[in-house]
Amino acid sequence: MKNPRKLLFYSLLIYLFIVFLGALYIDSRSAFELIDAVKFIPAMKYVSFFGILLFLIFYVVVTRDTRVMGKEIDKLKDEHTGLKAKLFDLQEDSRQIQSAPSSSESTLPENTGSEDSGASAKSIEEEDE
Repeated sequence: MKNPRKLLFYSLLIYLFIVFLGALYIDSRSAFELIDAVKFIPAMKYVSFFGILLFLIFYVVVTRDTRVMGKEIDKLKDEHTGLKAKLFDLQEDSRQIQSAPSSSESTLPENTGSEDSGASAKSIEEEDE
């Protein structure tokens, strides 16, 4: 976890702890003593506003991190697909090399007799003259 995220988590934890202590204070007082707690209402407004602000900051940071990680995941998926295609091409090339005839076998075309037919045609012409 990055340092800004840790800072946000810890500040949110401290905020929730302060709100919990405030709730315990109000709960421990009787109804007549709660009238004295009215003087804390302006402070509670500021604490509530700080909580909303902290939540919004946390939301923006998490959303930004999610977007950045999504882009990185897409980039890595594209790279993975490209590497799989290269690997497939290399495998196909090795298969073609293995299936090609070996160098000991003759790669010259077989004699179809075209040279013999030309020679026999010459000899026939010579006999006619």
